[in-house]
Amino acid sequence: MKAAPHSSRQAAPPPASDSGTVHRVLRILGCFAEKDRWGLNELARALNLPRASTHRLLNLCRPLNFVDQDEDGSYRPGLELYRLAGRLSMDMPITRIAGPILEEVRDRTDETTILTLLVRSELKMFFALTASPSHPMRYTIRTNVLEPLNWGATGRVLLAYLTPEEIEETIQRASPSPLDKRPLDEAELRQSLEEIRVAGYAVTHAQRTPNAVGLAVPFFDARGEVRGNVALTVPEFRFEPGKQEELLALLRHAAADLTRKMGWA
Repeated sequence: MKAAPHSSRQAAPPPASDSGTVHRVLRILGCFAEKDRWGLNELARALNLPRASTHRLLNLCRPLNFVDQDEDGSYRPGLELYRLAGRLSMDMPITRIAGPILEEVRDRTDETTILTLLVRSELKMFFALTASPSHPMRYTIRTNVLEPLNWGATGRVLLAYLTPEEIEETIQRASPSPLDKRPLDEAELRQSLEEIRVAGYAVTHAQRTPNAVGLAVPFFDARGEVRGNVALTVPEFRFEPGKQEELLALLRHAAADLTRKMGWA
């Protein structure tokens, strides 16, 4: 698969400030996608809102069962929010398209196969779907949780195809490793991104998952914009360097299939 050129898209501007009730309620509901328990003070700080305003907005959500409150006073997602999230995730077109593709890669490799999606407005990503192997030694992948782009094959293969402005912003955030909290090496990251653009794939060792090799190939949407990737996570003791090209060929085929089905020839 030939490496796609740099996107011509300009860096996404930050969302405009909006103090409206609907905007604030949606921000509150978005917080529950990141963590399922919030204290009132903690949530107010995360939203940069007054405590009283946050309490009032939470009370607007409770009658419709979008938010519930535990006996200790902490807030959690309500049943209606779970129902809505579950229904939407089941109907998400990319996951419907990608499911059989991931399963085919999993069946041919017997390793954990992952669909990663880019959230460009946040300069982050999330694991949307996984296919687990038959091995007893396999990985549990947290899905639907936003993750930084500067670590691991899954993040870097997306970051490499963003605009220079977006790359600079991601580097300035300097997120530490999600594995061991080691600081970001800016020079190493820049070199890695250049190599990914030339090769069209990413391979990393123990950046997100202990003792694991990550391999990822990007796929693109109908406008030629990077949208996500198909990836494999392989325990180091099972990884055979001589078979790396074989694994990458499977991922390239899967990513090309997704790209075609999303409308980009």
